[in-house]
Amino acid sequence: MRSILLVMLSGILLVGCNSGAAPNGTSQTENPTPKEQDTAIEAMLNDAGAKLGKDTHGDIILVDFSGKAIDGKVMKAIGELPKLQKLLLRQSAVDDNVLSALGSPKSLQVLDLRETVVTGASLEQIGKCTNLKNLQFRGNQIEDPALSNLSGLTQLKVLGLDETLIAGGTFGDLAGLTKLEELYLFKTPFQEENLAKLKPMVAIKKLRLRGTLIDGTSFEDLSDMTDLEDLDVSETNFYDDAVGSLIPFKNLKRLNLWATKITDETLPKVAQIESLEWLNLDRNAIHDGLLGDLTKLKNLTWLHLGSTSVTDAGLMKLAPMTQLKNLIVTRTKVTAEGVAELQKKLPDTEIQYIYMPENQQ
Repeated sequence: MRSILLVMLSGILLVGCNSGAAPNGTSQTENPTPKEQDTAIEAMLNDAGAKLGKDTHGDIILVDFSGKAIDGKVMKAIGELPKLQKLLLRQSAVDDNVLSALGSPKSLQVLDLRETVVTGASLEQIGKCTNLKNLQFRGNQIEDPALSNLSGLTQLKVLGLDETLIAGGTFGDLAGLTKLEELYLFKTPFQEENLAKLKPMVAIKKLRLRGTLIDGTSFEDLSDMTDLEDLDVSETNFYDDAVGSLIPFKNLKRLNLWATKITDETLPKVAQIESLEWLNLDRNAIHDGLLGDLTKLKNLTWLHLGSTSVTDAGLMKLAPMTQLKNLIVTRTKVTAEGVAELQKKLPDTEIQYIYMPENQQ
């Protein structure tokens, strides 16, 4: 009888030890595994309307909230994704406060904040995402002092600052961004005197300075930028002598001089940039006289001479340019008869002389 009682007592003790009851009587639950946590975050992001992208292992590497609402709770969850590489927030309802919940993920490589209300106040946080390769703003309230916070982003290849308040005064602090390949400064108050501060960025291939406050005088200081392929200085005070400063850029393929201050004197100079494939001379003081110089551009396939004073006589000077694929002569003195005559010489060229708004570059 005594042995039976001992066995029963032992069973009770064993059950008590393995019941899983906490001291306060509540059930204990194990912490979620990283995979379970990622699954929960994925469900939250899907419910919030995000577009997601995964790698071959099933890990979320892309989160796209472009044009959507997003709050701090969701942003915090995004920051907890261990493999996050791309975060696209263009035109989303994100501000400095919401973005702060993200933290500074070290895995993040692409961050798009164009057309949001995020300001320069967030650049200190963003500057700690040291593996960023592509960072884009547009229309954000960002001024020069805040830009210095990006000095540590030495892996950056693309920096978009279109329609911000950047004049360029602190670009000297970004001298370490030697891997930068694309820089966008459209419609900023960027100053001519600050062009020389771009000199250390020798890897730049694409530079957009459209609508800035430059005239090109300092471009000779950028001669080490030998990889430059695409330059947009349209709607600036870029002038004839400044075009001469571009001759050393042996890899320049696209040059946008639309609505600048150039004249006929530019034509012999631009003709020396033999690598050009695309040239926009629209809305400038160009006449027939030196137009034949452009025939030296043997690689040129796209040419815009709209809103100039070119006539049928000048048009025929382009007859040797059999490699041309597109020629635009809208809003000029060129006639249908002149176009028809040139078309005989250039049967493979699409010649447009009737104005179409979509061709404005």
